[in-house]
Amino acid sequence: MLPDEESNKTDNENDGSIDFVAPETEHLQIIKIADCEPVNRPNIIFSDELIPQFELGMTDIRVELTHLVMLQQAAIALLAQAKREVFIMTPDLEHERFDNDAFCEALSAFARSSRYTQTKILIANPQLAIEDGHRVIKLIRRISSLIEIRQLHEHDIEHNQAMLIADSMGLLRCTNRDPWQGSLLPKGTPYAQQMRDYFVECWERAEDINDFRELKI
Repeated sequence: MLPDEESNKTDNENDGSIDFVAPETEHLQIIKIADCEPVNRPNIIFSDELIPQFELGMTDIRVELTHLVMLQQAAIALLAQAKREVFIMTPDLEHERFDNDAFCEALSAFARSSRYTQTKILIANPQLAIEDGHRVIKLIRRISSLIEIRQLHEHDIEHNQAMLIADSMGLLRCTNRDPWQGSLLPKGTPYAQQMRDYFVECWERAEDINDFRELKI
């Protein structure tokens, strides 16, 4: 290299200019965050002796429930088909109806089926359920972010009903416990919507149960 060329090169390297280097191109990747992991919903057992086959929000029938097993199966059938919300109002979490693995598994599966589901329970007197180690109480403690529970306001307790409302369409009511009796409306509008509105009113007046040891009896 000639001296003049070497001098020019040195001057160019020190003149403060920055050479442009084209960036390397990369393909844009769009990553979708997955929703909740798939949850197995319970199989519904329909039979002429227990619960006739129905589709939530579609089958316009009224089923009279004349014994405990019918009430239990009706609750599981609604939980298995609900997609958005399940609201339960109960005097004391009715040990005979709800304190069993089948109901708890169905309730848990619904609550975990989507991040958008709502599961709310209104209870008049939770003390017996707490003392007896009710399975639903244990479930709520495990997945407290998915199932909300409140204690009915004292002014609503005397009007307390035992009912389960699914997606503002299905309505299950327990009208007697000795003997066990109730009714099921798979397509219960407008009655289910009216009961939902009543539930929401009671929910707004109800008291949070932040710690199950802090209960008003």
